Amino acid sequence: MKLLRFAIPLLTAVISMPSFANQNGVGLGLAYDLGVGVTAQIRGTSIFVNSDAIAVDMRLQNFRNDRGTAYVYIDAGGFYEDGGRDSYNDKAGVRLPIGLSFGIAPSVQAYVQAVPNFAFSDNENQEGFGVDGALGLRLRF
Repeated sequence: MKLLRFAIPLLTAVISMPSFANQNGVGLGLAYDLGVGVTAQIRGTSIFVNSDAIAVDMRLQNFRNDRGTAYVYIDAGGFYEDGGRDSYNDKAGVRLPIGLSFGIAPSVQAYVQAVPNFAFSDNENQEGFGVDGALGLRLRF
């Protein structure tokens, strides 16, 4: 599975890097980003994985309200999407998620984000600038 050969070294490198923002704890949950999948946040690094895609983003900036219950944030990262049987449809790229996260219970965090991205692919119809969206729910530990 070529996605795992790409994902494991990338995840290992990103998790070991220092984060730009002060985000303590770990969050695990479900999200819709590059399809439906699993999301995790570890020390300001957000990871999304499903059977066909992976995205890793690092927190650049956090803005919070006075009570610390909502955050507007800017992340930077990259993604890889498996195009199926034909590697011609595979794509990888850079992304700059801009989002809003808020607590809906003491240990539950929800988020919604706009995701401007630039994709690279052998298929000219799959590459270029685009804007996607994502939303998710994480249980914080």
